[in-house]
Amino acid sequence: MRRAPSIRSRLALLVLASVAPAALLALGLLALEHRHDRERLEGSSIAIARAMVHAIDRELVSMAASAQVLATSQRAQSGQFDAFREQAEEVAKLRIGSNIVLSGPDGRQLLNTLRRPGDPLPMHGNPAQLREVFANGSPVISDLYTGGVLHRPVMSVDVPVFHDGKVVFDLSLGETPERFRAILSEQDLPAGWIGVVLDRGGTIVARTQQHERFVGQRAAEALVKRAAQAPEGAIETTTLEGIPVVSAYTRSAATGWTVALGIPRESLTDPLWHRSVLVGGAVVVILALGLALAWGIGGSIAGSIRALEKPAAEIGRREEIHVPPLGLREADEVGQALVRAAHMIAVAQHRAQHDPLTGLANRALFLEMAAHNVEMAKRTGAPLSLLFIDLDGFKRVNDTFGHDAGDRLLCGVAERLKTAGRGSDVPARMGGDEFAMLLPGTDADASAAFAAKLAAALSEPYAVGPQALEVTASIGTSTYPQSGASAHDLVKRADEAMYRVKTAKRP
Repeated sequence: MRRAPSIRSRLALLVLASVAPAALLALGLLALEHRHDRERLEGSSIAIARAMVHAIDRELVSMAASAQVLATSQRAQSGQFDAFREQAEEVAKLRIGSNIVLSGPDGRQLLNTLRRPGDPLPMHGNPAQLREVFANGSPVISDLYTGGVLHRPVMSVDVPVFHDGKVVFDLSLGETPERFRAILSEQDLPAGWIGVVLDRGGTIVARTQQHERFVGQRAAEALVKRAAQAPEGAIETTTLEGIPVVSAYTRSAATGWTVALGIPRESLTDPLWHRSVLVGGAVVVILALGLALAWGIGGSIAGSIRALEKPAAEIGRREEIHVPPLGLREADEVGQALVRAAHMIAVAQHRAQHDPLTGLANRALFLEMAAHNVEMAKRTGAPLSLLFIDLDGFKRVNDTFGHDAGDRLLCGVAERLKTAGRGSDVPARMGGDEFAMLLPGTDADASAAFAAKLAAALSEPYAVGPQALEVTASIGTSTYPQSGASAHDLVKRADEAMYRVKTAKRP
């Protein structure tokens, strides 16, 4: 027969045929992976920005709904400002907005929860918004502007107050940029990322970094223009502090506000550079050492495989295995040794754990499985029952018809035990004419009923040659945890119960 190739020759060919193409493929895949990583990062960043926009929309819608409910107050509609102030201050305590303002058609503030009654009040801080409310009679969400009382950037939701079908007042629910900064902070962005909220005009409302420095300023022009053209996307730009970033953004269709996430470009390019250096260095090392090491490593591997023959024959396995020809001499030798070892161990394991006459589990295996099932019952709380079975009149069968007939009767008993039980039940021969059966998931009542049926089945005549041999069965039951907390306790209690049944049969 032609000899199969050796490991040495295969490794030498493998180094020559695969290293160079594999290196080129690795570099190509690295570039492709980097592009896909960037696309995935941009997509996930847009999803995060979308979630932030939804959170801000919920805040603005909540403010608008609260303002509209407050605007239905008869006190506000009828101009009872002192009485309405009490309602407004109660709403302000709910922390929906930072303050509540009621203004007249001329823009003069009539009530402001930030000022005490009688204090002078300024004009409405956003005249254009006030005019829009009186002209259209519908709620308006502002951009960022300078508040007349706070004298710093604020935004507001303005709603009309109607009386007799006419707009008589403007009710404003104001909010500071700090509230929107808190919404950004809740997202726990990665280190170095910059989150920013823009109003419809591209003015910065809130920022995760240097918030106080940049609030009220216009965002990077490239980002503002791109957000005006498309509702969401990603663009390379530079932040106001000069950091090159990839900005993933989403603009709200409901409010026109935008959330953008700035991802530093170096965090995207550095991993590609580092991985490229590593791959290039690895390729150089592999090309330099691969052929030199292949021959020596191949011989070492072959020697190791041959050395495994003897240990493999001694390793215990519980199932039979089959190893087909592997096309390599050394591997074929190891495979055959493993097959032989597995077969020998399986035979020895079966003999050690099963009764040679009936094929049932022997006492040792039964006790091991009983202990395992008790532990399972402890963890799950499921019931577990055990039967101990003794044949009445078996000695008479042996004495009258011989041990061969007795052995055949015992085999018949084993078959009836296997037939009567479920697939999960474990029948065993404990020795002589004593048997046992493990019933997982069976409580005391069910085990008693099963024992009665089993006793009847075992008492039916057995056809052994020309004779019909008859024996009866005494069965004792025990149940976890009522009868005991261990396998030893369950076997002992079932054995005692069996003897009580056997004693009760005697005249």
